[in-house]
Amino acid sequence: MLPLTELPTQLAEVITQFPPFSEPAQQALNQLFKPTTYLKGSILVTPGQSSDYLYFIEKGLLRAYYFEEGKEITAWILAEGGVGTISQSFYQQVPSTQYLETLEESTIFRLHYRDFIRLQEEHHEYIQVVLHFTQQYFLDYDARIQLLCTRSPLRRYQLFEEQYPNLRGRLAQSVLASYLNMSYYQISRIRTQLSRDK
Repeated sequence: MLPLTELPTQLAEVITQFPPFSEPAQQALNQLFKPTTYLKGSILVTPGQSSDYLYFIEKGLLRAYYFEEGKEITAWILAEGGVGTISQSFYQQVPSTQYLETLEESTIFRLHYRDFIRLQEEHHEYIQVVLHFTQQYFLDYDARIQLLCTRSPLRRYQLFEEQYPNLRGRLAQSVLASYLNMSYYQISRIRTQLSRDK
């Protein structure tokens, strides 16, 4: 396996959280994890297509979204160090109902579903890695629910700023509005109000 100093920063940070992998497990990681760079606005999954990969974000932003009654709804947004996929499609191997898109030029490591299963069957070290990201998913999910259940649009926006400082200034206003279940104009008014209050 590459020395940690030669690994991309985000991937190295994740790997060092776990006990050292066996040599075969390290070799499998090197063989399967290859970085790919995507341009901003690249669509990685579309509705009706199977979401066959887990995506580890080394650099950039990834989001899942769908349309409801003609309105765009952003389900989640992930930045550096996050792992994302269309969960139902990936884990159940059924067609996706959502889009997966890069919001910035992004460097991403992909892991195919069959390799995801094989790694855990052949190298048990990876089960703890899966558990780590599963726990992180549920923590992020809880934070997302708290955000959406906040009735005040102003407070919802403020919670977003507090919970996701790494996303500040990186999202188009229309994307942020669809993530916070607000209109474009509500976001504009809130930002104007907050700038006046400073």
